[in-house]
Amino acid sequence: MASGIRGVRLLTLLVVFDLVATACSSGSSSTRPARTTVSGSQVSTSTVRPIPTTTVPIKLATPREIEVSLLYSQGVAWVPTGWVFSGTFTIARVDEKLRIQRIVNGPIPKEWAAKGYNHVGDIDVVGDVIYAPFEQPNYALGHQATARFDLATLAFIDAVTMPQHENSFVTVDPVTMMLYSMDRFDGNALLRYEMTSDHKWRPLTPLRMNQTVKRVQGGDIAMGAIWLSTDDNRKGIYRVDITTGATTFVGSMHHLGAKNEGEGIDATQLPSGLLHTIMIAGTFAPVLLQHFQTR
Repeated sequence: MASGIRGVRLLTLLVVFDLVATACSSGSSSTRPARTTVSGSQVSTSTVRPIPTTTVPIKLATPREIEVSLLYSQGVAWVPTGWVFSGTFTIARVDEKLRIQRIVNGPIPKEWAAKGYNHVGDIDVVGDVIYAPFEQPNYALGHQATARFDLATLAFIDAVTMPQHENSFVTVDPVTMMLYSMDRFDGNALLRYEMTSDHKWRPLTPLRMNQTVKRVQGGDIAMGAIWLSTDDNRKGIYRVDITTGATTFVGSMHHLGAKNEGEGIDATQLPSGLLHTIMIAGTFAPVLLQHFQTR
């Protein structure tokens, strides 16, 4: 989330945080009643379709959307049992009907919070590990952090300082285990890191894009590309070829407007579509999980 808007939302979300967290700890779902723009029921994601081998979708079809908890306002990743969501204060794993399986409020450990890290961005999941960007607001320092959490328990594993100014998302290639992010919210290059034997991230040559993409909030890898979600004027979704860096605008999220904010993205071929994004459709609510078919 961009820093100018984040401060207002953080204060507002603190008010609702205790109310939602109380509901979570009692065993009830923290999600609001689900809604969809299609048929009034939740979108099924129970069967994963094989990822097609084609490379470039032409357009995005009309999205379907579900309202989710206010706590899930930053990122999203599909796992075989459902979804993992991230928010400034939260990491949560839910089933395909959005029922909470496990939730951690305040996932940033005290030692990292003491260094100024106060924000979790758009996450990714590979195998049994959640990769989560930690961000501190003094971007001039030129360093952020990326953490790992256990998928089953949501327990913190470790975190590593990264040489970059901002850290809105991380995504990991499940084949090469190369991690991608961006140095700034606006940019024409994707940072690349490889994991060393001691679980550090070693910087590699960035992947140059053939255009600048602004206000990037999320990223995920699928079909030979990194898919970027943004909070630019179009709330745009972009495809970046993972080999050449060729960058294409493929469509916009639903609910355009200055008060709305595009956030994270997941790219997994499901019955509900290939692309799944988080949109804050108002000053701080509702938070929507949007599903996009490609055509």
